[in-house]
Amino acid sequence: MFLTYITDNFGKKIEQRFPKLPSILFFLSFSIYTISQYLGGTLFKINGQFIFHLMTLATLLAILKIILFDKISNIYKLLTITIILLLYAAGKNSYDFNLYYYAFFIFSARDIDFKLILRWFIALLVSLISITVLSAVFHLIPTLAIGRTNSSVLRLSLGSIYPSDFAARIFHLMVAYATLRKFNFNLAEIISFLAISVTTFVITDTKLDLILMLCLVISVVAFPTIKAVFSKVSPYIINLFVTLFIIFNLGLAYFYSSANPIFRKLDSLLTGRLSLGHIGFKDYNATLYGQFVYQNGWGGLHGAITNYFYIDSSLVRTLLMQGIIAYIFILWLILRNVRKFSTNRQYSLLLALLFIVLSSAIDQHLIELSFNFIFLASFTNNNYFIEHKEQI
Repeated sequence: MFLTYITDNFGKKIEQRFPKLPSILFFLSFSIYTISQYLGGTLFKINGQFIFHLMTLATLLAILKIILFDKISNIYKLLTITIILLLYAAGKNSYDFNLYYYAFFIFSARDIDFKLILRWFIALLVSLISITVLSAVFHLIPTLAIGRTNSSVLRLSLGSIYPSDFAARIFHLMVAYATLRKFNFNLAEIISFLAISVTTFVITDTKLDLILMLCLVISVVAFPTIKAVFSKVSPYIINLFVTLFIIFNLGLAYFYSSANPIFRKLDSLLTGRLSLGHIGFKDYNATLYGQFVYQNGWGGLHGAITNYFYIDSSLVRTLLMQGIIAYIFILWLILRNVRKFSTNRQYSLLLALLFIVLSSAIDQHLIELSFNFIFLASFTNNNYFIEHKEQI
């Protein structure tokens, strides 16, 4: 086959001469794309066409690594390309290509040491966030300063397009660091996480993210117990709970009724996510290949918003926008990884994945690579995270 000819005549010879090239291709493409996507979530003035070209370059480098250097059969390579094409169709229909782009890096990360990916992800995001915050503080870029209805508390975005986006980014970065440390913190790290959580809440006034951050700190303290539970519970039981959690969240939005006081209370606690998700189901519902869902949010710089509509929950948003086929791919990734991480005793990865799924009920960042890092661990070398293995 053509792919065999390419792999045998070019890939093997190039890799023999430059053994680190596959890893270089991945990290280069990953960095280019992550920076490009990150900038799209800030108030830096960026050229959309230039960002598109950068993302295209990143995906070309990623697919080059897959075709030339990945040690998988041609059947798997063709299956990978087929999945990517299906996700492209969903992206084209929804005008949201985040999952399509993400897929390139899920597959091209194969056999890379995930510990190294995490280290690079954290270093990259810390650098980008620091530059953004300093640029906002010194008025090099704008920052949003808004308040909630009937509240005098001022919420700041510090250069992000919205305060809740900044809080979500800090939360995902905290999960990444906890995963790298295998949830094994010293006292100084625990205190630092508490300080970061409180500071982020004071700046952004995002109560749900604060709860997630505090749960993360609690899980660090209780991780020995959590590991013991994971070791005794079947991965199929964990997958059952994950599946029921996703179905429950979809059901809450689908069956929401403002006439029901319980629904109204839940909707208030979730700052309108149920009612907005219900509107999404009522006006659009799920399709097979995805669709464009018109939304008008408060993020970014614009005039007054009089017809606000934005679906924050990734569990609802992704289904309505990306379609059923793409949603099945995401569910397969989640459930496959739960089973894989549990079976291989990679409990820090498992807990990180559960936190990401939990947060996806309230934020829209499940398929954004610059937020959610955990899908990258699907095909990587995860030996470092096996419990009872000596830390390198």
